[in-house]
Order: sequence, then C-alpha cells, then structure tokens
Amino acid sequence: MSEYFRVRPSQVQFLKTVPFYHQSKDGEFILYKKSGESLGMDRKLQNRYPQLFINKQDKKQALEELTRGLNLEFARQVAEGGLVQIKTALGNIVREALTPGQATAMLALPETIDILLKNVDRDHTIMAFLSKISSVSDIVVEHTVNVTALTLQYCFSMGISEKETTTLALCALLHDVGASTLDKRILETKRRLSDKQFKKYRAHPETGHDLILLKTDFNIAVANVALEHHERLDKSGYPNGTGISCHESQLIGFIDCFEALTYREKAFRKAKKPFDTLNLIKGEVMAGKFAPRIFKEFTSCLI
Repeated sequence: MSEYFRVRPSQVQFLKTVPFYHQSKDGEFILYKKSGESLGMDRKLQNRYPQLFINKQDKKQALEELTRGLNLEFARQVAEGGLVQIKTALGNIVREALTPGQATAMLALPETIDILLKNVDRDHTIMAFLSKISSVSDIVVEHTVNVTALTLQYCFSMGISEKETTTLALCALLHDVGASTLDKRILETKRRLSDKQFKKYRAHPETGHDLILLKTDFNIAVANVALEHHERLDKSGYPNGTGISCHESQLIGFIDCFEALTYREKAFRKAKKPFDTLNLIKGEVMAGKFAPRIFKEFTSCLI
C-alpha cells in the first residue's frame, strides 16, 4: 500500500502547512514543498505544478486544514448570498469527504452536490435561512456544514435514492435554522448554559419548525427534523419530550449529536475522536435513546 495520497487540484489552495511531494519518472516520491512553505498564488491559479502527493503521516493534519479552509469558504459564500457559489462551496466539502480524524482515505464521494439543491433553485428561502444563520454564528455554520456532509456521506454509503437524499440534505441544512434567532453568546459559549440561557436555547427547535412551515413548501419531514432533532426515542429529549415521529428526525438527531461531541470543544469537556464518540453514543443506543440500526449503518459508513 502506498505511503502517499494524491492531492486534488481543488485541495491545493487550502493546504499550507503540510509538505507536498511529486513522483519522478522512476516512481520515486520527491519533496516538492516543505512544511509551512507556499506554492505561490500565480502557480496555484495557473495550476503550474506537477501532480502532488502528501505523506500518509500528514493525512490527519491535511484533512483538518482542508476542513477549516472549506468551511471558511462556505461561510463567506453564504454571507454573500449567491446560490451557485454556495452550491459550489458546500459541494467541495462533500466531494472531498472531509471529516477530521475519520479513518477513511482522501477519496471523493461518488456523487455531486447537484443532487442537493437542483429541485429548489427556484426557491431562495433556504439561502435566506443560511445567510441568517451565518450572520449570527460561524460555529453554527460550521456545525450545519458538518452535519450536512455527514448526512450525505451516510446517504451515498447506504445507496439511498436521490429523492430521499435530497430530503435528508435539506433536513440537515435547516435542522438548526431556529438557532438563528438566538443570542451569539448562547450559541458560542464554551461554558455550561445558565438555566435561563438553556430555557431560551431549548426553544430553538420549535422556532425552526415554525419558520419552515410558514415560509417554505418543503417536505414536512424538514420541519419535523427542525422540531425533533433534540428529541430521543425514550422521550428524554426536548423541546416536548414526546419522542421522535419520523426516520429523518432519528437520523439527523443522531448525526447532530455525533458532530457536536466530535467537533465542539467545551470548557467542561474536550472534543472526542470519532471512535470515542461512537463508544459514548453506543451507551445511549443501549439506553433506548437512539435506534440501533442507525448506529450500525452510520458506523459502517465511517469505516
């Protein structure tokens, strides 16, 4: 097995700290760019460089750097409000299959992001929602991107139909739209919320549900997910503690929990490695909070 991974041209601009290698005619990998050096903007723009590779030992660092760069690009495009640009930026994240620490190679997902928004191009409401989220919190933007990317990875891995994938992608994109009405200090604090703050936070699922019902004609599952992504099968969640009514809510709620534990570091807990997160959630599955089938399927798509 090769000790080197191919770098896609679309990834080069985001990789600034890891060293690059190129392959000689004899098949030997030779250092092309040292760690921390830049290729230079002219060379990047004109693609004036050979096919580049990174060493396997730098894979995790490269994935983390790519994710940061792509998420920043997505946040910028959302702020500018351009539909085509947003599709491109989010598409790059999904195509590059980027989730830090994940045990997969740097391989593209087998589909393109066109499946996500091609049926809603005429409706700019989703763009308005995402722009509103981005104006309140970069952290929620990053969370939304990660949950959407993980949802699409699950869909492609499981061979889910195009129609259902589109619905699930919209569910993921808008599951936290209610958070756009919250104070940034509540959304971005690393400390435990006070009782008063948590009461306000607990209301965001109902707010998102109402926004989607009032302002869109999307599949009812999109509104249900906004309402139920913090509910649990054993009725221990919120805002209503009534359990979960649909499969979409079970899946997005699971991925939402996985993403938050894996990528959100708090003062009272560190971000976890994906394997450790799954071990923790396994206990929740055994307690009846999440569906065993979703746990098994999601775990298999990360391997």
